[in-house]
Amino acid sequence: MDWNDVHRLIKRKHRACYLKLLSYFHQIEIKSIVEIGVFRGKNAEVLREMFPEAHLYLIDPWQPTREYLQSGSAVSEDLSIYEKAFRRVDKRFGSDSQVTLLKKCSHEAFHDVPERVDLVFIDANHAYSIVKQDILLWNHKVRPGGILSGHNYGRPRLPGVKKAVDEIFGDQFFLGQDEVWAHLKPK
Repeated sequence: MDWNDVHRLIKRKHRACYLKLLSYFHQIEIKSIVEIGVFRGKNAEVLREMFPEAHLYLIDPWQPTREYLQSGSAVSEDLSIYEKAFRRVDKRFGSDSQVTLLKKCSHEAFHDVPERVDLVFIDANHAYSIVKQDILLWNHKVRPGGILSGHNYGRPRLPGVKKAVDEIFGDQFFLGQDEVWAHLKPK
C-alpha cells in the first residue's frame, strides 16, 4: 500500500476502508472477519474488496426479531423486505467459498464461527443491552492483536451503541470515519 492507496481509502469514507487503514497501520493481518448485521450486504461487499484473502462470516437473522423491532433500529416489520435482502446477499456471496452465510442471531451463530478470528464488526441490533451483549460475547472470538469494532457510535437516535462501547472500553478504542469504533485487543 502506498500513499495514493491511503489517500483513496480516506476519500472514500467507508467503514470498511477505515478498518483496512487501521489494520494496515497497526500491522494486523486480517484472514477472518465476522460481520454481525449484514442486511443487504453493502458493507460486506466492501469488506470483501478491502480484504480479498479473508474468510467472511456474515451473520444476520434476515427477519424482524422481537428484540430488533423493540430496539428502534429495525428497518421494517415486513418480512418480505428481509427476505429480499437475504436473496441479494445470497446471490452475491452464496457461491463464494470464502464466505459463510449464517442466517441466525449473533448469539446463535457464535459456535458456528472458529474459536479465533481477526476482525469482528458489529452493526446489528443497536439497543444498549444487545450491543453490550454482542461486544462481551464476540470479544472472546477476537484473537489477541485482532480488532473488535462496530458502527453507529455517537448517532443521536442510537445512543445504546455509544453507551455500551464507552462502558466496556473506556478510552481504549479508536473512532474513525463513518461512525466506526474499533478496539484493538491487546496481544
